[in-house]
Amino acid sequence: MNPIRFSKILIVDDSESFRIKVKRLLIDAQVGYYHYEAKDGEEGISMYKKYKPHIVIMDIMMPNVGGIQAINEIMEFDPDAKIIVVSTRENKEIIDAAVKSGGAKDYIIKPFSSGAVVMTVSKQLSMNRDYKRSSTSFKQIKDLKRK
Repeated sequence: MNPIRFSKILIVDDSESFRIKVKRLLIDAQVGYYHYEAKDGEEGISMYKKYKPHIVIMDIMMPNVGGIQAINEIMEFDPDAKIIVVSTRENKEIIDAAVKSGGAKDYIIKPFSSGAVVMTVSKQLSMNRDYKRSSTSFKQIKDLKRK
């Protein structure tokens, strides 16, 4: 089973057309199996807690609860969350701050190419899979040492 193909992805953006475009790109590239959508940070936080997706694609600038606040709340709930932030070039400083703080694992600048979205999401899913594999191996080694 291909873990990249069968992953859960949450797309959080106030633009419905953006969410649809990203979802179609990922489906066409066979990245992710479950694609959830949220229209703002508040809904994104709720959906994260409900579905526990492998990756979150989060816009920074949204009404109600913005991306930075949503990232902070998701990271409080799950410090291992994998969040990719999305915004325009004008918000590059905010994106850099989100990545440097450890909340966001990567970023995508609007406007974007389809290849950039697929590559960034696939890279984070692969890293997530490798992390889980190494964590499991480390736990197994610790368990063997205890015996």
